[in-house]
Amino acid sequence: MTVQDIIDLIANNSSAILNYYIILGVISLVGLLIVNEDNFKNPIRYVYTFLIYAAVIPGLLSLMLIVYNLFFLKVNLLSLPVMTYYLPVAAMLVLLMIIKKTVTLKRIPGFDRLSGLFLLIFVTLIITYFVQKIFIGVFFIGSVTYLIGLFVVLLIVLKIGWKRLVK
Repeated sequence: MTVQDIIDLIANNSSAILNYYIILGVISLVGLLIVNEDNFKNPIRYVYTFLIYAAVIPGLLSLMLIVYNLFFLKVNLLSLPVMTYYLPVAAMLVLLMIIKKTVTLKRIPGFDRLSGLFLLIFVTLIITYFVQKIFIGVFFIGSVTYLIGLFVVLLIVLKIGWKRLVK
């Protein structure tokens, strides 16, 4: 099974995706009515951590797929399935806005690490794109393995460099 098969499988089950984001939206709206800064204690904190991770991880992965399809594959973005590519991004933004109205995002455990990880992945993706465009005749004459290897190496180097910069 390839990644494209997984994306096609998800696109064919669009009602499950829609129900998933409706459930997340309902939970966050109920939290908007009940939760405030004063009663944001441990059980509620875990629910909000789950909501953040359940919305942000698929949303950012979908955003990375959109960027990859746009810049690397040069696919027409209007031909991509809405439920697979655009709904996770839109739901992520809406849920983050709802959760931000309830509590500040800094109070949710692990949110800074999650945003830092995906920022690092996006920087690596951009660097890989520019390296691919610069060295297209030297390294990437039809082999995607070199591109994936370069992506992984850049990700590791940037992660090590970021740790040393932050310390």
